[in-house]
Amino acid sequence: MWDLNTGELIRTFAGHTRGLACVQFDGKIIVSGSSDQLIKVWDAESGHCTQTLRGHKDLVRTLHFNGGRRAVSGSYDQTIKVWDIVSGECTLDLKDVHTSWVFDVQFSTSRIVSTSQDQKIVIWDFSKGLDVSDID
Repeated sequence: MWDLNTGELIRTFAGHTRGLACVQFDGKIIVSGSSDQLIKVWDAESGHCTQTLRGHKDLVRTLHFNGGRRAVSGSYDQTIKVWDIVSGECTLDLKDVHTSWVFDVQFSTSRIVSTSQDQKIVIWDFSKGLDVSDID
């Protein structure tokens, strides 16, 4: 992390064992995905890794995190996962929809949208029958 006013290096975030593919930052928390198949959650102030999320079987290519407890990831393993970044639990595993690498994911309280090399845009709409009260 760099101080934009001085150009000084404030801290580094070391922990992934392979190259980084994606990162999200809400001002306090950094979430990073890597070709080591892991997602790491970092405290931006201290630089400490607070959680390592395991479950993907290939490169974690994309993340969406906008604060709160939830993050969504997409991987070259062709899956999309919803994570509770506090507990480290994978709360939803969406598979068998894309037939190739997942390139991007976005989410709201009721939908997840994903894109893939398979040339599909997929929208999961959970607005009917899903308790979204704990989704930030």
